[in-house]
Amino acid sequence: MNENPFSVLTGEAVPDSRVRVDDVIAAGRTRVRRRRGAVAAGCAAVVVLVTLAGVAFAVRPPQGGPARPSPSPSPSVSAHPSGCTVARVDVDGDIGAAFTDPSGRYVAFSRAPDPGLLIVYRDGVVVRRHTTGERLQTWALNASGTAIGAVENDAYRTTADGAVVMLPRPSGATRAWAYGINAAGDIVGEAAMPGKTFRAVLWRHTALDAPVLLPTPAGRSSSARGITDDGRILGDLDQGATPYLWNADGTGVALPTPPGLPGGLPIQIAGDWVTGMVNYLSVQNLDPATGRRTGPGDPKPARWQLSSGTVEILEADDVFNGSGRITADGTLVINRFTDAVFWDGARLTPLPAPPGYDHVQVTSISADGRVIGGAATKNTGGSIEPFRWDCRR
Repeated sequence: MNENPFSVLTGEAVPDSRVRVDDVIAAGRTRVRRRRGAVAAGCAAVVVLVTLAGVAFAVRPPQGGPARPSPSPSPSVSAHPSGCTVARVDVDGDIGAAFTDPSGRYVAFSRAPDPGLLIVYRDGVVVRRHTTGERLQTWALNASGTAIGAVENDAYRTTADGAVVMLPRPSGATRAWAYGINAAGDIVGEAAMPGKTFRAVLWRHTALDAPVLLPTPAGRSSSARGITDDGRILGDLDQGATPYLWNADGTGVALPTPPGLPGGLPIQIAGDWVTGMVNYLSVQNLDPATGRRTGPGDPKPARWQLSSGTVEILEADDVFNGSGRITADGTLVINRFTDAVFWDGARLTPLPAPPGYDHVQVTSISADGRVIGGAATKNTGGSIEPFRWDCRR
């Protein structure tokens, strides 16, 4: 039996970024396996309860020392979300990736047996099938159903007529990847530049053939991961050394990290909230061929509230793949080893497993709480089936 039935699903859902998130996931899986093995050796009947504690930190004041952390109470565990329904999505075969757009109307699936195929649904009905002869990595979907990602070493976007169109690389770039798209069709990502450096890239929907490198502090690398409808761009500097936000006017600001947990990789922005991981400088190894951060580490899931300038970390022992995804009201959905839970800053709420299934993993969530992911059983040998949860409040 495959101990982790979601190895394919998580491998597709996380961008192959300069900061190798999949290496972090692998390290986390190893820790879980070791811990579970030790428990099983001691007493097979022992049930391990996973606790999740939230700690909030304020932005450092402009003058003086760092702000003192203010712990928030350990979250309680509540029942399933009231009115949270689940339904299977009719996709043949195991899924390789699953995404929803911020509105929750569009859903896109790739299939593990056919990595060159992307199927897009609108309100539960197939509206497009995009096919390439090469592996299609999809990382975001907008409110018009346009998907973006990468084919090999080039960024792409899809079109309403089913085409897959490659985006041009910035001048001098050797590779490019697209990670985020807004409702208008503006696309952001990163490009590999000479000297093993990376730069955040913007493809404006009005000039997709003229990519722009985002302003980056001198001597530093940058990456962009998401863009809002009002033009704010989420990313990081120097391979996760500094979480970063570009304002619509092009000015940039570093997002805070908790004392003693330097570095951060933001992943998603929704309204006033950002989610990602902190403690990214704990991942010390660099791949000499690409300059990417690799190897063991202990990053921690986090969420930022932009208006208050605060960051909260989630001290979790069994978080499975990073930070999960966030809604516009700041609710985080987080994957644990066999299930997913909502976290609202005070309590955990398990996401219900479909009847007959005992493994759940979330890959995407809309701004109002519609969730896309997969489910499996421990007795199926790792076969993953796509499901959609409607947990709107």
